[in-house]
Amino acid sequence: MITSAVRGLAVAALTSAFALLPASAHAEEKDADNDIERVELVGVSGSDTTPVRDVRTSDGWTNHLDLYTEVTDGSGRKSLRHAGDGTSECSAIAVQGPEVTAACTRVLRLAKGTLTLSDVIRYRSGERVTAKTGITAGTGHYRAAYGEGRITLEGRQVALVLDVDE
Repeated sequence: MITSAVRGLAVAALTSAFALLPASAHAEEKDADNDIERVELVGVSGSDTTPVRDVRTSDGWTNHLDLYTEVTDGSGRKSLRHAGDGTSECSAIAVQGPEVTAACTRVLRLAKGTLTLSDVIRYRSGERVTAKTGITAGTGHYRAAYGEGRITLEGRQVALVLDVDE
């Protein structure tokens, strides 16, 4: 039986090891204990990610995204590498003045497979918004995917940080 002191030492060592990993190792990695893969993406939409003016309940809109991952070269310089594309389909479920609450389904098509996300976001014209998103399905490498993440929308940019469990 493992004593609590040994268990505490092992946890501290693992915590230190993960904290010291280089930032680029966090882009798409697996957690050995929980089989969780961190996927970080930046999306650029051809149009604004927020609904147009005069939205009414049940109005819908679609955005297409080009998706990128951030990579760091040997000199420490960061750049974006094309990772795939995506589509967001949203429908207004509540409208109160300038505030629109929408239910959205997002499909991300990546080299390793497809991820499907679902979220409810409250938009306010011209403001940056961050919300939780749920991973509901996947294909290919992500065929048994579930989990959650965060999505941030600002103008034409979308940032996704997903913890994909398999």
